[in-house]
Amino acid sequence: MEKGEKVKMLLLTGTLPIEEKSLLVGKIKFDGRTLYIGEKMFGYDMISIGATAMMAAAATTCEALQLETPMAAVAGDLGQGDGSTLLYTYLTEDASSTGASTITMHYILPIRKGFMEFVEMLDYWEKRPFMIADAGSMLIAKATGSCRKFDLFTPDAGEICFLADPEAGHPAYVKSMFFAIDTTDVPYLIQEAYKYNNAPRYLLVKGPTDFIVDDGKIVYTVSEPNIPVLEPIGGTGDTITGILSALIGCGFEPIKACLIAAKANRLAGQLANPTPATRVAEIINYIGRAVRQVLNTL
Repeated sequence: MEKGEKVKMLLLTGTLPIEEKSLLVGKIKFDGRTLYIGEKMFGYDMISIGATAMMAAAATTCEALQLETPMAAVAGDLGQGDGSTLLYTYLTEDASSTGASTITMHYILPIRKGFMEFVEMLDYWEKRPFMIADAGSMLIAKATGSCRKFDLFTPDAGEICFLADPEAGHPAYVKSMFFAIDTTDVPYLIQEAYKYNNAPRYLLVKGPTDFIVDDGKIVYTVSEPNIPVLEPIGGTGDTITGILSALIGCGFEPIKACLIAAKANRLAGQLANPTPATRVAEIINYIGRAVRQVLNTL
């Protein structure tokens, strides 16, 4: 599909490290400093967290391109699993009623039963959504042998090491040989991940060079603009996931969405003129401009 075909809903989901465990579902808005999910406000300091950075980036992309506002489903979880259980239950029992055609899952505590109930329920949706996973959701998909239930993963170099190791059930148990390879031979790690069915059809492997992959074949690499100072800024990988989720949600073909997202994320970083002290929220404020600029070059 190409841009122009409206979709019913983009749904972004993940946990937040906050005390409040209740489920929160609502439309997303980011005004440059505050993230809104429905009527709930999350301040500037919260935008450095993975799921909120992803959601702010997606909302900014949608607003810049005058697309339908995405929806979020979040819950607080400090490691006890209560909020994660609420999210899995919502995804299994209620998410289909949103009409979501694209769902992106960020970090949710890896509770096998809840996760498997949801991914198995996808087969009963009237129209199966395009499934994207980042962070913990991607890792539990691998650990449960469910990678092919998804359509696109967005791993970084460390996470592609985990996907490449056929025996590791947890990132802590990845063979040292894979970590030794790390960013030096990402194409090899990609091949290994597909060899053992530990990857969905599409990958966007994030790093100093971004690799965009279709069923094991690297179709694009993106390494410019090269902004080394972005590497230690937390959340910049999550913003790529947010941008591409918005683009896929509005109808862009997945490979094209990955290419635009990788380029726009780097350009937003360049436009922000970052230092090591820069917060990811500052970079998100340039994403709309960056996405439009990249689209004008294609």
